[in-house]
Amino acid sequence: MGYDSVWQDLRWRVGLWVFAVLVGVGSACAAWTLHGLRASGERAANQDVQAIAQSIAQTLAQQLGRAVRLGIPLDELPGVPPYLEATLKRQPVLSALAVEQADGTPLHFVGQALALAPAGGAVRVPIVAGTAPAGFVAAGTKSTAPLQGSQGQALWISAVAVLGIALAVALWAALRPGARLEAQRRAVLARLQQGRSDGLPPPEGRGHADGLQLVLDTLAQGDDEQRAAHAALQAYAHELLSVDFDGHMRAGIERIVRQCAQDELK
Repeated sequence: MGYDSVWQDLRWRVGLWVFAVLVGVGSACAAWTLHGLRASGERAANQDVQAIAQSIAQTLAQQLGRAVRLGIPLDELPGVPPYLEATLKRQPVLSALAVEQADGTPLHFVGQALALAPAGGAVRVPIVAGTAPAGFVAAGTKSTAPLQGSQGQALWISAVAVLGIALAVALWAALRPGARLEAQRRAVLARLQQGRSDGLPPPEGRGHADGLQLVLDTLAQGDDEQRAAHAALQAYAHELLSVDFDGHMRAGIERIVRQCAQDELK
């Protein structure tokens, strides 16, 4: 079976069309769903990270606030940088910690500077030592990059699911409706090649009012009309020959009948 004949087979064409449509629609739905899950997952992860950073900064601010209330200025508290570094190492969600004066000037800082930028999602908790804040504890968080692994896994699972479902449905479409359409197509081609409709079994699915059945009915009607016309011509020729006593018209009548018979066979 050549390439052209394979492509003309309606089973392949129906199966490929169904497969392409399902893959396109399924991919779009999967992408939309994954986008929504990614957005909601990132929001939830960011909220959790922000809550952890808020809790750590609140704890540090309370500890520093007690020292300030005892009369020790923030810029004179000993051991603050090592304590911030130890806290940063214990908390993997944090990328930076800083102690700032009341005007925002950094006193002690560890970690990544960009994490404490206003757009970096850092949290700031005031160090309360009276009516006004004595300073602030700033905590910067890391991005939610670990979510990328789970998103990649979900993407692969979605792709396999979409392809599997599309392949299964495409095979069913090729073997059921596609096979029925192919049988009807071959029946039409057989009738066209033979030039007559008698003697051929009706195609499968004759009870369905479809375009192929209409073509078959039209071919059958055309064949019936052609045979009726040929029969009428034969009868008329026979009548003419019955009154041709001298045989003068016989050659012409027989020539016309033969020509009509040859045209019918074409």
